[in-house]
Amino acid sequence: MTVQWITPPNYYSSTPSPPTATYKYVLHGVTDETLANSYALSFSAPLATTIYGILYRNNIQLDRTAYNQWAITVPYAQRQNATGAWTWDFDTTGGTIHITNAKAEVGRYPTATAPNQLGSIAVDGDEVKGTEIIVPALKMTVTYKHPLGVITIPQAKFLASITGTVNSDTFLTFSPGEVLFLGARGQDGTDSEASVNYQFAMASNATGLTIGSIAGVAKKAWEVAWIRYHDTITTEGAAENPTRVPKYVYVDRVYDTIAMAAALGFGG
Repeated sequence: MTVQWITPPNYYSSTPSPPTATYKYVLHGVTDETLANSYALSFSAPLATTIYGILYRNNIQLDRTAYNQWAITVPYAQRQNATGAWTWDFDTTGGTIHITNAKAEVGRYPTATAPNQLGSIAVDGDEVKGTEIIVPALKMTVTYKHPLGVITIPQAKFLASITGTVNSDTFLTFSPGEVLFLGARGQDGTDSEASVNYQFAMASNATGLTIGSIAGVAKKAWEVAWIRYHDTITTEGAAENPTRVPKYVYVDRVYDTIAMAAALGFGG
């Protein structure tokens, strides 16, 4: 028996609010309901491009109209955030930090007499003023739909208590030390399901850094590195110049760490 997938004249309808689209078909040549459902899944698209944007297949409705014929209704709508599912959005516009030492010196004038600062920026007497620069930064918001009874007042207090912590585990594919939890925003889920927006900032761990003449510096993303400078005399040609250059580099941890995936229930 030949299987036919037929598109009738009145096959399409839609609504603007909420955005939906409904497609109707006729499946001919199939007697078994399970097989009819398989054909409908195979022949109908998982998503539809409409004037309201991309909509997603919600279900498939089968109505038998004859012994070997079915009326197929396929509704499409915006994606639903099911319990336990999560979505995310991101922002890579970067951030600014104040630095006092450059990656490399590219010029010094007059070349015969200007002292070698070893990358110190804007040295003025005993002060290294530095400068503001743009650095790579990723901010991410994860929306997670929790089951009934998870988001309670004690859970909200717990989320507040771990705001400003850094991951000690691999989280959202980022290595330990690279994710800073900025906090969460949600609503009461004591007697219902609840969606919570979790906000994070991501940066990269670094190893093998060289600052001035100090090599082999390692720093995790949210640790703080700072430089202790000292006064010295630099000889350039016949000129001896007092200057200020890096002598020591210190790396300090300023955030507590937490097994973030276990604490939040996702992202591991």
